[in-house]
Amino acid sequence: MSIEIKNMIKAAVLIFAVWLAQFLEHETLTALIFTAVLSCGAYFAFRNRKNISAFAKKWPSSLAYTAIVFYICKIVAEKTINATTGIEVENIRYASTIGGFILSVPVSLLLISMCMLVCWQVKELFGVRIGASVEEHVPGLKIFFIGTLMGAGMLASSQVDPLIRYAVLADASKVTTCGPVENDVVYIRKNPDTCSRIHVNLFKGIYDFSDVPAKSN
Repeated sequence: MSIEIKNMIKAAVLIFAVWLAQFLEHETLTALIFTAVLSCGAYFAFRNRKNISAFAKKWPSSLAYTAIVFYICKIVAEKTINATTGIEVENIRYASTIGGFILSVPVSLLLISMCMLVCWQVKELFGVRIGASVEEHVPGLKIFFIGTLMGAGMLASSQVDPLIRYAVLADASKVTTCGPVENDVVYIRKNPDTCSRIHVNLFKGIYDFSDVPAKSN
């Protein structure tokens, strides 16, 4: 099939889609667009699964990821926990590490999708390929795969704050000098004078912070 015929088919499909869209409700149209983008992105991922798998195995173990992405995310998570709970940094050692890992997921997805978008645009505009030349199947669907990654990163980023807040439980203890042992209650030292009492029952959706005076050790 010649390039001219392919372009004519693409134009016809686009015109038909625009014509059909005027008869659909907003919610239905949004769902169809979301499904189409996700399906095209998934198909691209399936056809190029070997290349994606090789990249996925290499990316998290790379020095750049460990030294830059995760370390920065750990610092941001540490500052976020400190700002939202008032717990001093030295008392959230495990929470900051867990929070850094949680934050690194959407950051990595967005970073990867942005890098892919830049490389794809450079190739499309200037015909210059960045990086090693690898055989790529259905390259026309790559933009949908990039969009899927970017959307997943944005969706994951909206869930970061509550998850990081739960990470504080990693540094909390049930038996401490902060207060008596109670059901569904743990404590974490906030500062030398105050402890945070956390009433938590994840099955009932309970997660409440309150300050109590710290007792001397």
